Amino acid sequence: MNPCSKIILVLLIVLTSLCGCSSKADKKAAHIQKGNDYFEAEEYKKAELEFKNALQIDGTDISTLMKLGNTFMKLGQVKQAFSVFSTVEKKDPDNLDALGILAKFYFLNKNLSETQTRIDKILEKDPSNVDALFLKGRVLARRNQIDEARAIFEKILEIEDAHVGSLHAIAGIKAKEKKFDEAEALLQKAVVSAEDTTQPRIVLAQFYIVRKQLDKAEEQLNISAAEHPENAGHQILLGNFYLKTRNMEKAEAAYKKAVEIQPDKSRPMLILAGFYNLTGKKEQALDLYRNACAIDPDDMNTRMILARFLYKDGKKDEAEKELKKIMNKRPGLASARMLKSEILISRKEYQPALRLLSALEKDEPNSHRVQYFKGLCYIGLGDPNQAAASVYKAVELKPDYIKAKMLLSEIYFRQHSYELTVEQTTEALRFNPNLSRALLIRANAYIALKQFKDAENDYRQMIKLNPDNPTGYYRLAYLKSGMRQFDQADPLLEKAYSLNNNLLDVFTLRVRNAVAQKSFEKAHDLCTRQMQTFKDNDKLLAVIHTIKAKIYLAEKNMGSAESELKQAIDIFPDYLAPYSELAKIYLARKNVELAKEQYKIIISKNKKSASPHMLLAVLYEAEKDFDTAEDHYRKALDINPNYAAAANNLSYHLAARTDKLDEALALARKAKALYPEDPSIMDTLGFAYYKKGLYGNAIAQFLDSLEKIPDNPVVRYHLGLAYHGKGEKALAARELAKALELRDDFSGAAHAGVLLEEIKDKG
Repeated sequence: MNPCSKIILVLLIVLTSLCGCSSKADKKAAHIQKGNDYFEAEEYKKAELEFKNALQIDGTDISTLMKLGNTFMKLGQVKQAFSVFSTVEKKDPDNLDALGILAKFYFLNKNLSETQTRIDKILEKDPSNVDALFLKGRVLARRNQIDEARAIFEKILEIEDAHVGSLHAIAGIKAKEKKFDEAEALLQKAVVSAEDTTQPRIVLAQFYIVRKQLDKAEEQLNISAAEHPENAGHQILLGNFYLKTRNMEKAEAAYKKAVEIQPDKSRPMLILAGFYNLTGKKEQALDLYRNACAIDPDDMNTRMILARFLYKDGKKDEAEKELKKIMNKRPGLASARMLKSEILISRKEYQPALRLLSALEKDEPNSHRVQYFKGLCYIGLGDPNQAAASVYKAVELKPDYIKAKMLLSEIYFRQHSYELTVEQTTEALRFNPNLSRALLIRANAYIALKQFKDAENDYRQMIKLNPDNPTGYYRLAYLKSGMRQFDQADPLLEKAYSLNNNLLDVFTLRVRNAVAQKSFEKAHDLCTRQMQTFKDNDKLLAVIHTIKAKIYLAEKNMGSAESELKQAIDIFPDYLAPYSELAKIYLARKNVELAKEQYKIIISKNKKSASPHMLLAVLYEAEKDFDTAEDHYRKALDINPNYAAAANNLSYHLAARTDKLDEALALARKAKALYPEDPSIMDTLGFAYYKKGLYGNAIAQFLDSLEKIPDNPVVRYHLGLAYHGKGEKALAARELAKALELRDDFSGAAHAGVLLEEIKDKG
C-alpha cells in the first residue's frame, strides 16, 4: 500500500469514529430532551423510559441519573428512587442534591445515624444549607434534644425569616410546652409568610382541631377552600373535618364539591364512595367505585379498591371477576394476591389459600398480613401450632397489630396455654385499654389459672366500658356462681336478663343457681316464664323442656325428667340435646342398649356430629367390645380430625391392646399438640412412648403430668413402669408404692402390686 492510500485509510477510520461518537451523543441528548419534555408534561412513565435509554448510552451521567431518580419519586417508586440516588452517591460522593435526598430517605426510615452522616457532609461544604439545617433540627428533635433543635430552627429563621418548616417546628415545641398563644402566633406567621401555598393554613387548622377550637378550624379550612376553588383537595380536607365532627350533611356536600371540581380524576370519586360506604349507602358507593375505574381502566390500584369493596359487601363472585382482570394485567400485584387468599379462606379453601400466601411470603417476607392470614389457614387445617407460629410472626413484624394479638390469644386459650393467653391480651390492652374482647378472654384465662380477683376486675371493667351490654354482668355472675356467692350473682343475672331476656346463657345460669340452692320451685317457675318468651319458637321451647328435665334430675325425679325430654323431642325432633340426656337416664338405670340407641339416633340426624361416636366408643370400650369402640373413635376423628379426646382415647387403646404403636404415638402427639397443657394427654403420650421402649421420653411426659395431677395413681403406676423398663428399680418401686397408697383399685393396681413384689424380691 502506498503512503497516500495509508493516509486516506486513517482519515476514514477517524472520521467514522467521530461520526459514531457524534451519533451517540446526539441520541443521548435527544432522549434527555424528550425525558425533560415528558417530565414537564407530568408523563412520568414516558420520562422514565427516555432517561433509561439515555443511561444505556452513558450510564455514568450524573445529571441523567438525578433526573431518573426524581422521576421515580414522582411515580411513587421509592425503592427505585433510593437505589438511583445511592448510585449517584457512590459515583459522586460530594453531590449535595443526592446527599440531601438520601438524608431525607434515611430520616423517614428512622435511621438517624445515616441521616446525620449525610447532613454533616452537606453542612461541611455548605454551612448555610437551609434544607440540611432543617433536617438536622428534626434529627435533634427526634432524639429529644429539644433545646439544640430549637437553636437550629432559630438559626434557619435568621437566614430565611419566612422558613415555614422552622416556624412550624418551633410552634410544635411551644405547644408541647403548653405555650399555645405563642404557638398559634408562629403558625399564623407561617400562613402570612407563604400565601401562595396551602399547607400552612391547613397546619393551623389542625392545631385548632387538636385544641378543640373547631369554629376556628372550620374557618381556616373554608378560607383555604375559597382561596383555591380549583383544588379538590381542599374540599376533601373540609369533608374530612365535617366527618370527624359528625356533620354528615356538610361532609357529603364537600366531597361532592370535590368531585365537581375534578370530575375526570378518580381520587375525589373514591373518597366520596368511601364516605357512602361508611354511611351505609352501598349502591351509591358501588356506582362511584365503578365510575372511578372507568376514568382510567388501566389503574389497577383503583380496581383493587373496587374488588375489596365487593368482597367486603359479600359480592365474592364479582370481586373475583375484578381480581381476574387485575391479575391478568399485573399477575404479581401483592394486594391482589392477598385479597384472593382472603376470598379462598372465606370459602374454607384453606390449602389453595395457604399455597398462595406461601408464594406471596417469598415476595413480601415482612408482610404482617401474610402471616396473619397464614395463621387463619392453619387454624382451618387443624394445625394450631403452625397457626400460633405464623400469627406470632405477624405480631413480631407489627407489634401494634391488635387483631393478630387477639387471634394469638384465642389460639393459646384453646390450647389451654393460659399464661400465654394473659400475656397476649395484656399486650393488646396496652395498645387499646377499651378492648372488651381482650378483657373477656383474659378474664376467662385468669379463671382457668384460679386468679379469681384478676378475673373479677376485668369483668367489672367490661361493665364499666359497656354498661348496656349483658356480657360483663353474665360473666361476672358466672364467676360468682362458681364461688357459690349466689347473693352477688343473682342481681348481676337480673341485670343481664333485663338487658336481653332472650339470652339462653343468662337464663340457664339463673336456673342452675336456683337448683344449686335447692330452690326447685323457683327453677321451674323461671322455665314457665321463659316458655312464654319463646312460645313462637319450637326449638327454643324444646331447649326449655330439656332444662326442666335437668331440674327434675336434680330432684331425682327421673320419670318426670324422661317425660320432659320426650316432650322436647316431640316439639322439635332435630334438637339433639334431649337424646343425650335420655341416654344419661338410661345409663343411670343400667340400660346401656337404650342409651346406645339415643346416640345412634343423634348420628342418624347429624352425620357430621363427632361426639355421639365418641360416647358410643366409651360405652363399647367399657363393655370390652374394643373393635367396635375403635371403629367409633375412628369415625369421630374422621368427622373432626382435631377431636383431642378421641385421639387420646384411641391412642391409649392402640398402645394398650394392639401392636399399632406408631399410630398410637402419632395420635398422642396430635392430641398433645392440640392441648399441650392437658395432664391426661401427657399421660397417654408417655404411655405410647413407654410401649415403644422410649423410656426417657415416657418418664418426661409422666413427670410433666404429675406436676399438674400429683395424686393420680394411674400416672404414678405408668411412671413406675417406665422407670422399671429403664432399669431404675428403686425409682420404679417408689412410684408403684405411691400409686397403691393413693388407691388400690385403679386399673392396673393388681399388676402394680405384682411388679412391686418382684422388685422387692430381687432387691
